[in-house]
Amino acid sequence: MSSQQLSQYAPEPDTQKKDALRQLVRRLHTTNHIALSILWVVAIAVALIFIAIILRLLIQGFPSLIDPRFYAPTGEASVGAQIFNTFYILILSEIILVPISLAAAIFLAEYAPQGRMVTGIHFAAETLSGVPSIVLGLFGYAFFCTFFGFGLSRIAGALTLLCLNFPNTLRLFEDALVSVSGDMREGGMALGSTKWHMVHTVVLPSALAGIVTGIVLSAGKIIGEAAALIFTMGASNPANVFTLNPFIGSDNLTINIYNIQSTGGGLTKALADAVTSGSSALLIVILLLINLGARSIGNTVHRHMTAT
Repeated sequence: MSSQQLSQYAPEPDTQKKDALRQLVRRLHTTNHIALSILWVVAIAVALIFIAIILRLLIQGFPSLIDPRFYAPTGEASVGAQIFNTFYILILSEIILVPISLAAAIFLAEYAPQGRMVTGIHFAAETLSGVPSIVLGLFGYAFFCTFFGFGLSRIAGALTLLCLNFPNTLRLFEDALVSVSGDMREGGMALGSTKWHMVHTVVLPSALAGIVTGIVLSAGKIIGEAAALIFTMGASNPANVFTLNPFIGSDNLTINIYNIQSTGGGLTKALADAVTSGSSALLIVILLLINLGARSIGNTVHRHMTAT
């Protein structure tokens, strides 16, 4: 057989390239399916772990949640005072934290020239966010309790929580503001509005969802904090705990859980487990209600502000 006849049976170069391209595409699709399957398995495993933890805490604490004596103002197995203190320190901390963090985020995102100063502020905030809460608790005790003379008090605990949550809240608020489209800013300025008028009528309503997310996340950290508050707010309640006085010491649900688990709180083992399980389940319910309520309010305000 001649070489010309053999060339008729040899695959053409274009056919070889197409076959190689098909094999490459098949390998890429196979790799993509494997990677996607691994990600799904990891995501489902993590979700199941979280769901299992939440369900276990809710099931263990359910008997206490439906017991009216658990919410009594006083009593060895009641947490009425701790519930009051938990909401008190949450509201007091948010009143201090949100305006300061939002004002700083607006300045960094809208007014500050992007350069070394902003980079330095971001670096300092990221460094501060990595400091353990117990270290900030010791700082709060030395600075707010001793230097300012507040003693073990709610205001000292709230100011310490400000230092603890400010970096993350600042970053969340700033990201929410930066995510607003630049065209909306330019459109507001083109209509002749001032910088501040454009910020509070255009940027803030558009960034409200991210701002609400930052508030909710900070609320979760405030409610769940114990280490920093033990050093600054105390671990016991005075006789007049049901007061709005910010200069008295008190404990909250997380501190009460720590005290009972570490010292027993003078309770029997069964009663101590019931109180801590009920307190843990109550914290989960509170966080869930805060999350749902804050998002509902944020969506309502956002629709109202953007409609007007």
